[in-house]
Amino acid sequence: MQARAERLTAGERFYRARRIGTTFGRIYLGIKANQFVARRLAPPDMPERWSRFNRQSAESIYETAVELRGLILKGCQFLGARADVLPREYVQVLSRLQDRVPPKAFPVVRRTVEHEYGRPLEDVFRSVAERPIASASLAQVHEAVLRDGRRVALKVQYPEIATLVKSDLANLRALFRAVGFLERQVDLMPLVDELGTYVPQELDFANEGRNAETVAAMFRDRPDVVVPGIVWEHTTRRVLCMEFMEGIKITDVDALRRAGVDLQRVAQTLIEAYCAQVLSHGFFHADPHPGNLLVQPEGPRLVFLDFGLSKDLPPRFREGIVAFAAAMIREQPEAMVQAFLDLGFETRDGSSDGLVEVARFALAFAQRVRDRSYAERGMIERWNEELPELIRRNPIVRIPSHVVLLGRVMGLLSGVSRSLDSQVDLLRTVLPYALGGAPAPARP
Repeated sequence: MQARAERLTAGERFYRARRIGTTFGRIYLGIKANQFVARRLAPPDMPERWSRFNRQSAESIYETAVELRGLILKGCQFLGARADVLPREYVQVLSRLQDRVPPKAFPVVRRTVEHEYGRPLEDVFRSVAERPIASASLAQVHEAVLRDGRRVALKVQYPEIATLVKSDLANLRALFRAVGFLERQVDLMPLVDELGTYVPQELDFANEGRNAETVAAMFRDRPDVVVPGIVWEHTTRRVLCMEFMEGIKITDVDALRRAGVDLQRVAQTLIEAYCAQVLSHGFFHADPHPGNLLVQPEGPRLVFLDFGLSKDLPPRFREGIVAFAAAMIREQPEAMVQAFLDLGFETRDGSSDGLVEVARFALAFAQRVRDRSYAERGMIERWNEELPELIRRNPIVRIPSHVVLLGRVMGLLSGVSRSLDSQVDLLRTVLPYALGGAPAPARP
């Protein structure tokens, strides 16, 4: 029995549309005013004015996202990683939205689960903790014990979320079409299209379960990387039941040290796990923020959680990534440009000049990182700040969504590795995978 999605009243739909339109409309008018001042008056402090305006605008979007939740919150979390599109002030503010969602009351959770299962909660579980162990933009997680004694984690989707996603997508499409009509050089529709692709996938928890099993299959021969098993008889599109796994949050360095965990081994395992996913198998967990990574001291073992945002790379794309990595290792900028084109990068005038500059920047970064580690202070931060600025200055109009997700993963891994004071030799670790990793297993 499927849970009934909560419907929005006409008044609620109107309020959400007005709130979204007002927020972004004010920002648009502010942009035009600043552009006028810059063009006509050219004040010497214009960069500082833009920075203040961008931060104020980002805070306004942040407040709207926290209030409205739904797709707007999820979309702003996504935009918080889009440094290739947004100025850094937006990225800094919107990135704060990760894991800052207040949970729903337990009666709401109970109703959703009972609707999905078609029977009382007590028929399936001995107990369900009323206090969630995690809450996010689409769902929250509760610890539970099945009737047969198995300890599980129960991920329950918010009942109104599907309706909010549909309504908010329509609002954003209308708004961004209007912006495109007024600003012919601005095309924001690809961002909405990406949200329209990724978020519905995250709403299907059965798909998330299949993603988890795909990654688990990759590492079945590696005891130091584990994924919770899925309890399929109690999993639906809106309720995910999985094996409960204990562990220490990967960035809780003090707790890891007290447990006697070798931090360098954890960092090495993390980087190897992503090299295997991206370069060998072409399928990867695309949301490795610290809340989704645990460490079990015995081993130690790295635990991956939450596979709602996972990406299956097309074979040609995977080949392009490997070709790009090989060209960078061999210091061949022309081959790097060709790899960019093969990956789907596009420039406004069809020329490759902008890509040449990006390739040279990437090559210079690779030369700096050679024989160094993630631990070198500021290295990845410079990459994440300077590369998007370079892309925005050049006539690059399309960056494949796969690359965007990989860039987001790279940034998250950098933060985790920095917390672990990683001394991983990146070149030595990546090279075997870039030049030919293990064949990908069939998806379960």
